Amino acid sequence: METNNPNAEAVQAHSRVPLIIAASVSTLGGLLFGYDNIVISGAIGFLSQLFHLDAAGVGWAAGCALVGCIAGCAAAGSVADYLGKKKGLALCALCFVLSSVGILFAANLHQFVLWRLIGGVGIGAASVLSPNYIAEIAPTRVRGRCVTLYQLGIVVGILAAVFVNMLIQRTGNEAWNISTGWRWMFLAGAVPAILFGIMILPAVESPRWLMKMGQRDQAIGVLAKINGADAARLQAVEIESALASEKGHISELFTTFRRPLLLGIMLAALQQISGITPLFSFLPEIFRAAGTATSDAFFQSVLVSLINLMFTLFALWLVDRAGRKTLILAGTGLQFVSFALVGWFYHVHGSGLAILIFVMSFVAGHAFGNGVACWVIISEIYPTKVRGRGMSIATTALWLVGYLGNQLFPIMQKHLGSDGTFWFFSAGALLTFILVGLLIPETKGRSLEEITKLWIQEKPLVERLPG
Repeated sequence: METNNPNAEAVQAHSRVPLIIAASVSTLGGLLFGYDNIVISGAIGFLSQLFHLDAAGVGWAAGCALVGCIAGCAAAGSVADYLGKKKGLALCALCFVLSSVGILFAANLHQFVLWRLIGGVGIGAASVLSPNYIAEIAPTRVRGRCVTLYQLGIVVGILAAVFVNMLIQRTGNEAWNISTGWRWMFLAGAVPAILFGIMILPAVESPRWLMKMGQRDQAIGVLAKINGADAARLQAVEIESALASEKGHISELFTTFRRPLLLGIMLAALQQISGITPLFSFLPEIFRAAGTATSDAFFQSVLVSLINLMFTLFALWLVDRAGRKTLILAGTGLQFVSFALVGWFYHVHGSGLAILIFVMSFVAGHAFGNGVACWVIISEIYPTKVRGRGMSIATTALWLVGYLGNQLFPIMQKHLGSDGTFWFFSAGALLTFILVGLLIPETKGRSLEEITKLWIQEKPLVERLPG
């Protein structure tokens, strides 16, 4: 029987392949985010000697990429809303490649900072676009797990960075590492960046973005490929209804959707206030401060990253079962206790092994808690027409606090000592526990359109959602 639908074949097809490719793209975006953000941890000690940096200079060298992240976040929302997710992610891949290659030839600190800023733009944009992309494609029943794959990519990228750092650090002596070795740590990131660019080519575009742009048939075709024809028609009606209730102006984020905007900003900032970014950015230096030899400090960094991976896999299984808020509360509670004890062992000059154990437990709490749930929630709570810009604003807050952490960490250690620094971050985890418990709703089990509808109803979502 003939049909007038130009996408009839696509509508009839139902395959897991488009979702697998989309999830792989999102995961690779996370991997590059993790690698490019944390590769500095192995390089900072060597390049600080090469460029003769003081405490503020070390903080700037470690944190400058996060300034690029802020710019990337600010731009990513507009890119996502006007050009689409695929083109935006392709630009991220280009930034990653340029940064990785450029640092190889950096002759001074200014050139190094320039290339790190470019890489930071890619990190920041990817941190918005990757979870946004997969959240808009994944079916409701597996959305939490699919967005968690993005976080899994981040921790695999972190593990890859610290492992590559360790291998390169052991390749030559101290003088070689100071002059050359740290450059190769950055260059290695070009390999996954190129793979990321290749994987984007066969990926589908977000059906919600296509619908927003008036490309209804193409949107239904994508939905049908992932969910089947019957579910695609129902989803299309639901998406169109949600879009009809939205104006698509950024001003909506400050009026109708002010509550999710503020909650997203708060949650993103709280993810960083307990010190996860400076911890990973200075991981070998933290262990060296506890009296660990340089080679052992790099190895311990790998162990910490393995814990990060293990507990992220645990969260991948748990996030759509236990819920987002439950995981955050459990994880930040563990983070609070862990860094309080790290500070105590620094204070009494305790064993480096004890510090390693509690750093690992802190990272475990982040991995199965806020590290996963933060990205899931901020990818869910904004309406379709302004989701890109909403996530941009929230993620900009995340990177701003992360930058301040990296910039101030060496200065805090100088003036507060290692014990005072970790007690400060422990207090940040406690603050997160309190505010999340009081203000963050549970979004498990609801479609993106259901969440949007609840924001515009008379009662606020915080009152209507369980938890």
